[in-house]
Amino acid sequence: KSEYLRRIFGGSCRSSIKVMLQLTKLPTMTECTHILQAQFLLRSLSLPDDALLTYLLPHIRLFTSHSQWYTISKTPLWKRCTQYTDILGKRLLKKIRLQYLQDNLEQRRTARSLNLLSLCRLTISLDPILWLPMTRLERSRCIRWHLGWLPSYNTTRCLRHTSQLLTKQHAIYCLDMHHRLHIPKSITDPLSLLLNKLPTRKPRSFQTRSFWTIRWPVICTILHKLDYLYHEKEPPSPFDPGRN
Repeated sequence: KSEYLRRIFGGSCRSSIKVMLQLTKLPTMTECTHILQAQFLLRSLSLPDDALLTYLLPHIRLFTSHSQWYTISKTPLWKRCTQYTDILGKRLLKKIRLQYLQDNLEQRRTARSLNLLSLCRLTISLDPILWLPMTRLERSRCIRWHLGWLPSYNTTRCLRHTSQLLTKQHAIYCLDMHHRLHIPKSITDPLSLLLNKLPTRKPRSFQTRSFWTIRWPVICTILHKLDYLYHEKEPPSPFDPGRN
């Protein structure tokens, strides 16, 4: 799974997949294991009375049985389900599962080593930058910004400020993102803030449509210029940015 994700996003064998998982709304392998185990346990509790496993349950649920059933019943997800065993069904399990995944995401967001993840959306959802209408280059730049690849950690010199490296923070200053995006300077990453606010459905209000009609071309222009600066080229004027 990790290898395929890296291939899809064009990463190297050492690329972190934490942000990739968040963008694509995919659980980690550990979470996948816990979910499958919880589904198995739920099915085992709803078998017909004459099923063999039903006869064995009183024994394999005991600690002294040393059974696999008992072992997987101690996973964090199933522990959340135990208080609802009398009413537990597929719908309730799905609700508990979503809350479990959301809680795990919040824990990962607070980790110091996962700063990029903390700049992604607060909730588990398929990120709109993967499916909203835009050109291939515009989508690539949005994704690379979220993944920390534009600019990357192997930074080059800024063409406009030759004494400075083109780091993310310098790019925000160099391209005057706060002013151009009308975001207060107290916000560390104004571009990520707006990308996280991209609508997940067609806007109904005129105010929302007007907001994105103005902001989206500016976002595309900023990323266009940053992409050229990162490749040590003076950016030309973009052709009709954000109008796809």
